[in-house]
Amino acid sequence: MRHPPEVAEKTIAITGGDAGYFDLMKDCIASLQNVPEGQALALGILDCGLTDEQRAWCRDRGATLVAPEWDFDFPGRDRLKDGYKALTARPFLPRYFPGFDLYLWIDGDCWVQQGDAIALFLAAARTGALGAAPEIHRSMRHYHHAWGEFSAVCGAAYEACFDKSTAERLVRYPMINAGVFALTSAAPHWQGWATVLGEALQRSTDMTDQMALNVLVYDQGFACEPLPSRCNWPVHHATPA
Repeated sequence: MRHPPEVAEKTIAITGGDAGYFDLMKDCIASLQNVPEGQALALGILDCGLTDEQRAWCRDRGATLVAPEWDFDFPGRDRLKDGYKALTARPFLPRYFPGFDLYLWIDGDCWVQQGDAIALFLAAARTGALGAAPEIHRSMRHYHHAWGEFSAVCGAAYEACFDKSTAERLVRYPMINAGVFALTSAAPHWQGWATVLGEALQRSTDMTDQMALNVLVYDQGFACEPLPSRCNWPVHHATPA
């Protein structure tokens, strides 16, 4: 009995930003393409106001550039820079970059040091869950002396986006960092995130994308595969050793 040939999985890594963010994006892209796991991925860029020279640099590295729209209508939008579209466009990555099975988002101010972290994000997403890294580790400052600062900032953002009871409840959960994540194209999280984000943007633009993603997981029960903290290490919480 003949078995049908296996179809190769199509995976893309996507980052984005505006011209002022580009120096960080260059380091991110270079680090991504410096490891075998990153070299195996297609590269997508959300062009939120790059210069022609910056676009050429990206294309020289094999990137596909897409200029995102304002995917939501919300108060105060006209006062925001186009770079904010890199946040609001993320629930719509399969629409902006169609034809892929797996999507890995990486913020432009991140950089890859160990390629196996990319493999872990993708493996987590293949389960149908959101592959993401909670901000929790014994050495992080907000689990020691800076809890008051962390809970005040994040609690205020939760309350502005949702309400006080949501803030008091979810600020005690490990923050799911939206700066790096992976999902399959068929994951229900895309639409779920878009719905929660669209509603929250009517009330606040402060950390709204990340607050909405946490509500999606913790309050609405969308599956999340939590990855080790080293897979997305926020250096403002603890200096890497």
